[in-house]
Amino acid sequence: MMFIQLKPIKNEQGYFLMVSTLMLLALLTILSIAASNTANTEVQIARNNAIYQRNLYLAEGAALEAVDRLQYDPNPRELGFVVPGLKVIDEKNFVDHWDAEAQKATIDASGQTRFVAGYDGTPPGFSLSMGQSRVHSFAIYGRTEKQGESIIKIGYRKVY
Repeated sequence: MMFIQLKPIKNEQGYFLMVSTLMLLALLTILSIAASNTANTEVQIARNNAIYQRNLYLAEGAALEAVDRLQYDPNPRELGFVVPGLKVIDEKNFVDHWDAEAQKATIDASGQTRFVAGYDGTPPGFSLSMGQSRVHSFAIYGRTEKQGESIIKIGYRKVY
């Protein structure tokens, strides 16, 4: 039997190719991870924007449903969702009005979209004569709670 003794290779001509290939792979990995994170962020932004738009339109639809009910009722102050003197919904009266007086909107079957209206009375500058119809002012709020919350307030005036 004959043993062959291997000698270590002393030239380093392939070393640069190996190191440069590994560096290029590391750089491409970092770039692909950054691109993936950017794409995920853009998808989240688009999703949040779609949720915001949906909630805004649902809240607006609820407020417009209240406008329809006020418009076609001969005495809108007597409707169950109309609260006398409600001018602002803030942290103090938020729960009272949304849980007690708010009406569920028919545009959303989940029951998470509601509306309430405040009766402001006769606006300043309008006649208070007894023989004529008067202008009455309302503040109408629409609200939805689907993956976030949107509240919209619109003003409405009716002559009766």
